[in-house]
Amino acid sequence: MTLRRNLAASMLVGALGFTGGLTAAASAASAAPAASATSGAFSPAAASSPGGGEPGGASAAQTAAQNTAKAASVVRAAGYTPISLAGYDAGNDLSVIVGLLSTSGDGHPQRAFLFHHSTLVGYDAPQPSATIRWIWSTDREIALQYDLYRPGDPMCCPSAGGATVRFAWNGAGVSRLDPLPSADTSAVTSRR
Repeated sequence: MTLRRNLAASMLVGALGFTGGLTAAASAASAAPAASATSGAFSPAAASSPGGGEPGGASAAQTAAQNTAKAASVVRAAGYTPISLAGYDAGNDLSVIVGLLSTSGDGHPQRAFLFHHSTLVGYDAPQPSATIRWIWSTDREIALQYDLYRPGDPMCCPSAGGATVRFAWNGAGVSRLDPLPSADTSAVTSRR
């Protein structure tokens, strides 16, 4: 049900963004976050709140689309282009939007933006990764997969498989439940 609702919200956000319906308002409502460390995830010092209630009796689908558009604008304000909205649900204690660095020419690097309800509360790691995929979510937990590279691998072709890392809302912040692969390109395997 959540996946279906997220898909419908993503489609509505795309349609509204295409016509300019929400883009300007959502961009004006966002601010770029600064990072600091907490509980294994990285949180902004002054998180903006892209959430909101139902304006003027808007339907649940419209409100979900507006919340998603506002959250996506937070990602864009940080210099990233949202590439996966499937893990975002403003109603969840923890959800995620995966973004691609907007100036990227090759599809790398990527970063996961972590939200508590509709407020940005952190990132998956202190630095971006080559490739991140949203795998699954519950109300309080998300799982991301990182492509793994050996030292000689070109960016196009990771040969060391993948690592799944779970993050959970602990009531006060985000905790990483599994080890995050190294970002050091000389490590035996890395997420780069």
